[in-house]
Parts: sequence; C-alpha cells; structure tokens
Amino acid sequence: MYIFDIDGTLLNTIDSINYHINKTMKKYDLDPVPKEKVREFVGNGPVVLIEKSLDYVKADSDPVYRKEILDFYNKSYDDDPSYLLKAYDGIKESLDIIKQRGEIITCFSNKPDSTSNKVITEVFGEGYFDYILGYKESYERKPSPEGIIIIRERFGVDFSDIIYFGDSEVDMKCGKNAGIFTVGCSWGFRSRDILEKGNPDLIIDDPREIKDIRRA
Repeated sequence: MYIFDIDGTLLNTIDSINYHINKTMKKYDLDPVPKEKVREFVGNGPVVLIEKSLDYVKADSDPVYRKEILDFYNKSYDDDPSYLLKAYDGIKESLDIIKQRGEIITCFSNKPDSTSNKVITEVFGEGYFDYILGYKESYERKPSPEGIIIIRERFGVDFSDIIYFGDSEVDMKCGKNAGIFTVGCSWGFRSRDILEKGNPDLIIDDPREIKDIRRA
C-alpha cells in the first residue's frame, strides 16, 4: 500500500495557500506574507499556519481576534481550495502505473478532511484514490501516526507493506513514528537537507521515481 501526503507531495498548493493567506491578511488590514515564508509555515495544519503568519506580520496576539482570522481563512480556503493548485509533473504518470499493478493508493494530510477530499477529487477525479484522509478532531495531527494506523486498519495490511511519501520534517517523523518505510520528496516545500535530518529510508527528487519504489 502507498500512502501520500498531499501538499508538496502530490499537489503544488503553495500558490493557492499563499493567495488565501494574503486575502485574509488584506481583510484584516495586515501586511502580506511572502510566499517563501508561507512555504516555511505549512505542514502542521491551518492553526499553526495562521499563528505563524500572524506572528510574522506582528498582528495583535488577542486570541479572540486570532480565532476570527483563522475562521475567515478556513472558510476562504475551503470555499475555493483548488484555485491555483496543480499536480506535480510526473505524479499522475507514476500513480497510473502503480494502480495498474493493483496497488492500494491513499492520501493522508494535516489539511482538514473535507478540504483534502475536495482538492484530490478536483485534480484526480472521483474514486481515483482508494481512500483520502485529512485531519479530523477524532485523532491527532501528524507527526502522530494515528492517521496511518487508521488507514492500515481500514485495508488490513501489515505495516511492513506500507510505503509513505511526504515532503516535510513532519512527514518524516510521522512515518518513523508509525514504523513504516518513509520516502522524502525533495520537490516539495522543504529542502533535501531538512528531509535528511528526518532520517527517511529514501529521498527522491522527481515524481517519476515513485513508480519504481516497491516493497519486497
């Protein structure tokens, strides 16, 4: 079974996220956040993303005010999560080959579950993935391995049969916490150096390499 992170692994969502962040900043008369800073802030879900963005623009620390901004961002993004996003070149090619081999392919993200399902379905079509799991309040976010355990139990596979792909230090830690074969994807939102610090089993530099990775 293959499990894929979404942002920075399957989909280049940075322009979309940056757009909605700065739409939110503008709404509250705050300075824009540069795309490279947003790239640094993503990976731990919208709460952390907004908190880091607000700290960057030196916004008021009042929690009620910040909750209002978070709610505006979440609604803005969830209303139009597909704006400016696209799959990385070579992703669909690799996934098609994996599917032809009869493998299970799934998604697992810290992005809210409803939004995760929206963006994946928009890009790949209904039913292309065997399962899509985004964040739900019933379990902890990555790097907790709870989501991976949920996916594993759904399909009844052994941990030794799972390959997990992600682009961040959060993903590397998540995969390691689950005790599964973990692949760092250097085309995403983090540098190869950061991925290496997470001690993945493998780092790849091109989505076309995905199709060549198999468990013995």
